[in-house]
Amino acid sequence: MELDPTPHTKRGYQRHEKILDAAKQVFVEQGYARASVNEIVKRSGGSLGTVYKFFGNKLGLFEACFQKATCEAFADFEEKGLWVDDLPTSLRNFGRQLQQMIFEPDALAIYRLVLTEQGADQAEIQRIFMQYGPNRLNKILSRFLSQQQAAGLLQIQDCEIAAFQFVEMIKGPLHFRALFGETLTPAQCDAVLEQAIQIFLQGAQHD
Repeated sequence: MELDPTPHTKRGYQRHEKILDAAKQVFVEQGYARASVNEIVKRSGGSLGTVYKFFGNKLGLFEACFQKATCEAFADFEEKGLWVDDLPTSLRNFGRQLQQMIFEPDALAIYRLVLTEQGADQAEIQRIFMQYGPNRLNKILSRFLSQQQAAGLLQIQDCEIAAFQFVEMIKGPLHFRALFGETLTPAQCDAVLEQAIQIFLQGAQHD
């Protein structure tokens, strides 16, 4: 069957989005291996034929679902209001937005899915996660760091590596605790973020 990933009518678009919304629910609730395409069809009110026409198979459906979720999540990172003239404030804005995103229950569920999947699609699921998740986020931050370096405000050997390092400082002390079910407080998140900004800038700013 030839794929038709782009709906050409309003009705087709609405059907496409309903399938993706239902797929996200099922993947979050059941993981990838146990997720049933039939259950997704049941919840979306569509048909198997429509699912396969749009997405090809369960893996294609997962990729489209994850791509949509990350596009929505990263939209705020692209907003100009996030990036201001003050460097610490920009990093603080970025860090708070990141913490809100990664500690959200659905995001934690997807992260668990990626870590625990060991079936035939494991490698592809990991590729999808990295491509649309961490790698895309890193491009946003590393682009900002490169701009600051060009302006003479930072001295960094490799902005892509530095972006990954800053992200790890923000989430490292808290991410596993959230994955294990602990409820994090705003004060805990702020404390980690502020120290990460302090350490990062001490190492990266010009004297």
